[in-house]
Amino acid sequence: MGDGDTIRVTGANGQKVTIRMACIDAPETAQGESGTQATLVLKQLLGAAPVEIKPQTVDRYGRTVAEVYAGGRNINLEMVRLGMAYAYRDYLSGCDANAYLGAEAQAERGRQGVWRWGNEAKPWDFRKGQ
Repeated sequence: MGDGDTIRVTGANGQKVTIRMACIDAPETAQGESGTQATLVLKQLLGAAPVEIKPQTVDRYGRTVAEVYAGGRNINLEMVRLGMAYAYRDYLSGCDANAYLGAEAQAERGRQGVWRWGNEAKPWDFRKGQ
């Protein structure tokens, strides 16, 4: 587990791969409680079950960008629905944008996760300030 939108998996061939979860951006660990909670919720959603990775591309850091499924659920989308991540508007092209934006709107209306904690910086703005 890296943080709320990055995981490390071992493939069937034993190769370790870092996965950057597509179409979402979770609070950074350095952002405090929201970053910590996002990481914890991601761990809970993934559990110990095998995951299915649907790769889209490789980013500039060499990470595989992918949607991650566990127990038949799209974990990326679930993170947004629970308010543990934002729909990453700049990178929605490989995903069902309407589903991600709808999940984010639902989380905001229900004041889930990041929408409950207040006016902290969005992760992309937080990184720019570092």
